Amino acid sequence: MSIKFLSLTYKVPSNTSKNRVYIWRKIKEIGAVYLQQGVALLPYEDKLFEILKNLREEVNNLGGKSTLSELTFVSEEDEKSIVSEFMQQIDEEYSEFEDNCERLIYELDRETEKGKFKFSELEEAEEDLKKFQRWYDKIVRRDYFNSESKYKAKEMLEKANVRLQEYSQEVYKNDKVQQ
Repeated sequence: MSIKFLSLTYKVPSNTSKNRVYIWRKIKEIGAVYLQQGVALLPYEDKLFEILKNLREEVNNLGGKSTLSELTFVSEEDEKSIVSEFMQQIDEEYSEFEDNCERLIYELDRETEKGKFKFSELEEAEEDLKKFQRWYDKIVRRDYFNSESKYKAKEMLEKANVRLQEYSQEVYKNDKVQQ
């Protein structure tokens, strides 16, 4: 395999949790896997190198200590294990995403069954779908090893979009009838 990785090792002063949580959130946002507390891994990409280099500076500016390294695994088994962790992490994100799309579809189905075709419900669902699209895009950016789950998640997003369009038509028809 011989995948090149980036490793950020850091320690943030423990006098305030705010800074530790800030750094942790930044690292999770880009989809890193932790080897242990304070040791995060990402596959080597130039953009990730720049992000981690800046994050390293932030840690140091907060009074912490950090190192940024490139590494490759000596053992193919260790490398496969880390790639598997990345895949498990991203598959869990895709699964949660799909669940949320299914909930939106379910909610629109319930509103339809009840004959509730309200513009306010439509607007709320449209906002949810916009959030889902942004969320999906974020997950895809963190999907460094091209999980198969991406395709099912995209399909669920498309199903939610189709269901929203159907509901939108019903709201429009219902509004015309009442005018």
